[in-house]
Order: sequence, then structure tokens, then C-alpha cells
Amino acid sequence: MQRTKQFCAELTAELLPCAEKELAAYALAVQEVFGCDESRQSIEDWIEEIEGMDWPSERAIPDWRLLSIAAAVRLARRVNVKTRKSETVVIPSYEVVIKPLQ
Repeated sequence: MQRTKQFCAELTAELLPCAEKELAAYALAVQEVFGCDESRQSIEDWIEEIEGMDWPSERAIPDWRLLSIAAAVRLARRVNVKTRKSETVVIPSYEVVIKPLQ
């Protein structure tokens, strides 16, 4: 039992800094484009994705970017629902027109 706890502690210490960096980068990108409210919700989405993740066996390092992609899909769906009527969304450096699917 003690060995298992030690293994978990070592694995957490190894994985946590990479996960924190990925989450921070994702949250900052969302905040720059969509603002603080969407950033907060996207952080919650990212954490929910990590909770439901299939963890790799042994010492394999998870692909944190996949969590960001999954959270971005949720963000896209949420933003799409808010802009169903072909509104213009201004993103720094570009202008994107989101049109409803037909």
C-alpha cells in the first residue's frame, strides 16, 4: 500500500507541471479571444475532461493537448449556440462570421 501511494505521489509530481502549463496556455488563449467568463467556463470544461480521461498505463505521459481540444469543442458549441443568428464575432486579428448550419 505504501509503495502504491509513493508511486502515485511521484507520478503526480511528474505530470502536474505539464498539465498546469497546458491549462494556463489554453485559459489565456480563451480569455484573449472570448473574455473572462468564457475562460472560467473553459477551465471548468478542461477539468471535467481530465476527470473523465482514460489514464495511460505505467509511466506514459498523457497528451494534455487532447484535453484542451476537448474543452475547445465544448467552447465552440457554447459560442455557436450564443451566435446562432449569423452574428459577427470579432477575434483579434480577424473577423469571423458564424452562420447557422443548414
